[in-house]
Amino acid sequence: MAVREIKFRGLKTFQIFSGETKKVWIYGFYLKRGTYGDPGPQAHIFVYENGYEGYRVDSETIGQFTGLFDCDGKEIYEDDIITFDDGKVGLVEFYQGCFVVRYGKDNSVQTLYDIKDWNLKILGNRYENPELVIKNFPAKKTKTKRRENVAVVENIS
Repeated sequence: MAVREIKFRGLKTFQIFSGETKKVWIYGFYLKRGTYGDPGPQAHIFVYENGYEGYRVDSETIGQFTGLFDCDGKEIYEDDIITFDDGKVGLVEFYQGCFVVRYGKDNSVQTLYDIKDWNLKILGNRYENPELVIKNFPAKKTKTKRRENVAVVENIS
């Protein structure tokens, strides 16, 4: 059985002394846990460096390592925006039990494993480069609720 590395990343936001907001990617293993004084479980990424150290991260930004690398040797994670040999741009997602790339105006889906040899290159990710998502992917259609004719039955006693 092949051994694969299972790890995650999450974006940690904090303020430095000048009041400036900084964002840093934390890489390690994911654990949802509560800490003293918190109202409930929080998303944490734990890193082992001379003992385990946990960092609270934004739960919306957590993505899993796909086990694959781009043409420059960079790890590919969920929510990365990648480009193909032919110039197409795709978004890495976890869909129906596997990692896929969603691309094109028609939102075509291709499993990442099937295209791993296509000289993929990471352009960015959906959190730090939202303009790439807006530019390359159509807006998701919102479902409008259709009102049905509903008969109201009153209980007459």
